[in-house]
Amino acid sequence: MAKVDTRAEAVQGVVLRTIAYGESDLVAHLLVRGKGRVSAFARGARNSQRRFGGALEPFHLIEMLLAERPGQDLSQLREARVVEPHSALREDLPRIAHAGYACELVHDLTRAGEPADAMLDLLLGFLARLSRGAATSARLRAFELLALGNGGLAPELSACARCADPLAPGRAAFDPDAGGIVCARCAQPSALLLTHAARAALRQLQRGGLAAADAPLSADGSGRPADARAFEDAASQAARPLGEFVAHHLGHRLRSAAFLEQVGASR
Repeated sequence: MAKVDTRAEAVQGVVLRTIAYGESDLVAHLLVRGKGRVSAFARGARNSQRRFGGALEPFHLIEMLLAERPGQDLSQLREARVVEPHSALREDLPRIAHAGYACELVHDLTRAGEPADAMLDLLLGFLARLSRGAATSARLRAFELLALGNGGLAPELSACARCADPLAPGRAAFDPDAGGIVCARCAQPSALLLTHAARAALRQLQRGGLAAADAPLSADGSGRPADARAFEDAASQAARPLGEFVAHHLGHRLRSAAFLEQVGASR
């Protein structure tokens, strides 16, 4: 029988989470450039400073030697070193909670073995901003919207998601099952309320992404900077509707959402 070629390839990726296996091993879930979501077995990772040196911590951007094994779900992680630890985001629990939520969302929106470089870049941008500043609702909403968009699940925020009729600015019913906002005629009793401020904030964040979260503009069309506190409050109002949207389309609730509430992190 021919020997299987498992030569390792040098690649970069983010550690999404790890699971202890036995006394010294780890299974690492990674988002890898050019490869997408990868699960890899790291033998002796909890003891080996020479090969891993603490690199396999969640949120780390690492360079690794990864050997794929044909026909097997787990790759082999031979060694890893930290490229960017995002150390500053570990300084308080809210930032840790936001980073954990982002990593879980990315994990569940991506598929094993399918390249997801845009999602990786989005996650790296989010972690970098968390390292430089506070955990805010605006950034978290922007990340959710962009991640959903990358996964082909962007919510409809302009027209009725059921009948496609245009909707005037203002409060609207939000129906995760329909795919976004719905008109009064199409709204089901279970639809949630999306306030005028929350809807305006989501539309701006959907268009402008993380940059819009850090420098929002007024919703009055003037192009002037928005009141930061009011915009943050509007983004927080959208937490439940968007959270229900995520849960509906994933088919389950993210476990990290409970940790956000437990530590009092901005939602």
